[in-house]
Amino acid sequence: MKKSTTSKIYFKPVSMGRFLSFLFILSAIFSANGQTTLKERLEKHVYTLASDSMQGRKAGTEYARMASEYIVRQWEEIGIEPYRDYSFLQIFNNGNYRNIVGIIRGNDAVLKNEYIVVGAHYDHLGVKNGTVYNGADDNASGVAALIELARELKLNQSNLKRSVILIAFDAEEVGLIGSTYFMNHLDIPVENIKLMISVDMVGWYKAKGEVEYEGSGTIKNGKEMILSPQSIPAGLHVVTKNFESSIFTATDTESFATKGIPTLAVTTGQKSPYHKPEDDAELIDYEGLALITGHLKNTVETVSQSTDYAASGKVAKKHRGQQRFTFGLSASIGSNHHYYTDGAVDGKSATSYGVSLVSQVNFGKYAIRPEVSYERIRAKYPAGTVSTDNLTVPLSFVLQTVQRGMGADLFVGGYYSYHFDGKQGKEKIDFENTFNRSEGGLTVGFSLFVKPIKIGFTNRKALTNFTRNANADNAHLRNRTSYFTMTYLF
Repeated sequence: MKKSTTSKIYFKPVSMGRFLSFLFILSAIFSANGQTTLKERLEKHVYTLASDSMQGRKAGTEYARMASEYIVRQWEEIGIEPYRDYSFLQIFNNGNYRNIVGIIRGNDAVLKNEYIVVGAHYDHLGVKNGTVYNGADDNASGVAALIELARELKLNQSNLKRSVILIAFDAEEVGLIGSTYFMNHLDIPVENIKLMISVDMVGWYKAKGEVEYEGSGTIKNGKEMILSPQSIPAGLHVVTKNFESSIFTATDTESFATKGIPTLAVTTGQKSPYHKPEDDAELIDYEGLALITGHLKNTVETVSQSTDYAASGKVAKKHRGQQRFTFGLSASIGSNHHYYTDGAVDGKSATSYGVSLVSQVNFGKYAIRPEVSYERIRAKYPAGTVSTDNLTVPLSFVLQTVQRGMGADLFVGGYYSYHFDGKQGKEKIDFENTFNRSEGGLTVGFSLFVKPIKIGFTNRKALTNFTRNANADNAHLRNRTSYFTMTYLF
């Protein structure tokens, strides 16, 4: 794609199918008395938000602002009330980003002070190397469903007992920033939010063959509630998953789930051209999108009316906040060699490995990490490789950063190791006269992690001698061990 010399807008070639769909939308908009179907309205929203003129709705750009203004106009026409009296907009990041927040108030004297939050992010990737990433499925489809969900709930507001907060989130693609900002600036008690539903990529129902509700396990009897036959429109196949499980993807449920709020991530998955320029409006399954919107409306109404609704108390592993105590299993592989305390010669390294039970006591950015390990460390010699079987107990001080289930840490500490067996070649080594069974030293390292997997590097340096007596050069042997580690956190 080439940049226009008269504007900052990039254009894709317009296919005949897209041109006809555009004409169809115009005719629907100007039809008599505005009597359009749900499917037609959804199509209008997606084609508008995913048009080339929106330039991919990248957060912080004028095109994202255009998208936000479109959503505001829709809710104003529907009659949605701004969440705050003066505006739908929640502006942040020095005015660059904006959430659009509306509310439909419930009618029960008590339950109206409890809230169901339904959100969909409206930003996408923008323009890369002259190519527009329109993001029709990701996530114009979710925003279209959110707009029409608002319409259906407003028409049936008398059925609502709990109140419904509707949010079009900004800056999801750059790190869930919009939803995180909303949760960090609540003006209602967090315990009053009873459920959060994120509608993210719901435009490829026909290709997927189902719509997924991930997180039913966070709600008491959640599966039964979602799969209630009377709530599922004819022709729609709904499946539930107890929890969101992917460690490589995230949606706007995260900042709610980490506060203990039940969450549902509603999606048709990544069947569409995910984060590719081919994710265009003409590929969306609008009949499926209409069915999904209908089921969302029924589910929200059910939750709003239920006097038995309750959280299960269970949270997905990826959404667990920092726990005081964490545990894991670790496997290590690397090398060890014998360092000579005197002289210029060093020993040759051999492959070494170990397994560990890891625990950690967390204090925010800091932690104490005790471990118990079985190790086989080895060092090469002409007369045969020296290997020892060891029980090792490291204790480390940890400096860590954790955000949205990802992070890194640096650690330093000491360790004690007991050599309970050893051989050189096939011969047992002499721990009574030649070698010491006990060893102590320093350990340092770092790791990177995306819950529940942590990958890192550890270096150990013995400060005590492996040999009881010095050699002819007045040198003792000490172990030097380096490991690559992989840890699974429970």
